[in-house]
Amino acid sequence: MSLRHARFSTVLALLLVSLATVSNAAVLWDQSTIDFGSSAPGIMNYNFTGFGGFQFYCVNDVTVPSGGWTINQITEYYSDWQGVDMNITSATGNLIIMPKSGSLPAGTPTTTPVSLSWVDTSISGQGVYVMTCSGLNVNLAAGDYWITVAPNGHYDSFFGNNLQWPALGMVGSPVATWYSGSWSDQYGNYDGAMLIEGVAGGATPTHNGTWGALKSLYR
Repeated sequence: MSLRHARFSTVLALLLVSLATVSNAAVLWDQSTIDFGSSAPGIMNYNFTGFGGFQFYCVNDVTVPSGGWTINQITEYYSDWQGVDMNITSATGNLIIMPKSGSLPAGTPTTTPVSLSWVDTSISGQGVYVMTCSGLNVNLAAGDYWITVAPNGHYDSFFGNNLQWPALGMVGSPVATWYSGSWSDQYGNYDGAMLIEGVAGGATPTHNGTWGALKSLYR
């Protein structure tokens, strides 16, 4: 076997291992079942932009077990009744991850800009916009955290906004709300519907180097 072919075989093997790791991404935290009950609240989880904009961030508490996580994707679920295309009105958002030490977060939330994609669907006869934030590669050690992805959007006082559906069943503390410089448990005994996926027990491999080595064989 030539040196060139040997290099190709090695890189290809690394690539296949890398892709296998991605395909085996696990569900790390599942509160994706929506509470469609008549008394369940719509959760206003947004960064409202434009003139007079304000933040209304709502974070779930999440426990990361021994071994830690690499979070690759977070999915949240919003109502769909306003007749807008969320892929246009809310194509970006803010990732918030804060350590948890009490029943409410402490301090001002730190946000990381992220891209969002939306799929308009129906669940149990209700209109649901499924919001996905992918490609995160966020490593978290074992511990308790507050986590959300809050979309950007313009506040609509006339038609209202599509709000986050609540989860069926609360885990740990209720969703905490940041508004006007302070935290509260405004929504009572509810969490926001959310799904976290990734790899349990360590970081995901970096793929850019593998793809770069593969392409270099054909230069």
